Amino acid sequence: MSTKTEVFHRAIHRQVLIVYVAKTPTEKPPAGGWPGDWAAYVVPVPGENHRQEAWRWEKDGSKLKEKEARALWPSLAADMDAAGIKWRP
Repeated sequence: MSTKTEVFHRAIHRQVLIVYVAKTPTEKPPAGGWPGDWAAYVVPVPGENHRQEAWRWEKDGSKLKEKEARALWPSLAADMDAAGIKWRP
């Protein structure tokens, strides 16, 4: 099954991003199938272009606990829940 990765970011400082990464299937999963998962990371960045710097989560990100991620961007966490996308432990 192929997947897509969506990256959402929010700056909490000019040089610190919170990056939310959702991995979901490219096709609708069968009933009870894997709807996708998500995780969040704190990422230090130069602060020059947050959109481009968000991809630094792969190399430089420090993974948050689920409770922390939900507290920092509750509406995005609620959207993940509504879509059935689960937290990636």
